[in-house]
Amino acid sequence: MSSRDHTSHRDDVGAYLLGALTDLERQAFERHLAGCPECRDEVERLRPAAAALPRSVEQVKPPPGLKASLMEVVEREARERSGTPAPRRWRRSLPRLAFPRPLLVGVALALGLLVGIVVADEDPRTEVASVDERRVPGASARLQIEDDGENGAILRLQGMRQLELGRVYQAWVERDGEIVPAPTFEVGRDGRGAVAIPDDLSDADAVMVTRERRGGARAPSERPLLVVRL
Repeated sequence: MSSRDHTSHRDDVGAYLLGALTDLERQAFERHLAGCPECRDEVERLRPAAAALPRSVEQVKPPPGLKASLMEVVEREARERSGTPAPRRWRRSLPRLAFPRPLLVGVALALGLLVGIVVADEDPRTEVASVDERRVPGASARLQIEDDGENGAILRLQGMRQLELGRVYQAWVERDGEIVPAPTFEVGRDGRGAVAIPDDLSDADAVMVTRERRGGARAPSERPLLVVRL
């Protein structure tokens, strides 16, 4: 793959995390992701910020015409950069776009990172995970809980092994004996990773992590690698 192709895919990291790619673009990006450690690391670095965005502001219904006006800005920027009319796919994919690309995707992820910094400044409660040392020797994890768990938490891990192609780590929330799926995630080459848990954890009993097929599972396929008791 050429450096130009790699740069193009790298620029799609934010759009991928925010669900702003078309199906074909998403499939192409995931094929690239499977063979590119640099992009995988960037995805995992930004994933907590993207997951934090829905919880960072009050959810309100957008005013009529907002989407059209945003797309007008994006198309104008595209024309200015290329000197040609903006591609029709901007209009065709309009219903799927969560945020316009590329400018507002960057702004959105910057907002998510800022939210993470603000939360960190509020000194959230931290719980340490109990780790299965036999299966993940040397690993550790801490769960940073926001507002007594009402606004979710962020699980930060280190010393984890990168999984083979087609496999991911998945978080789970246990509540009253029921285990429900949370987001999947990967770790970097340094064994570090993070995953945002968007659920209300105020009445949860535990947060756990297992290894699953890419795309995630509805029920754990193995005993947890680590457990954070709440």
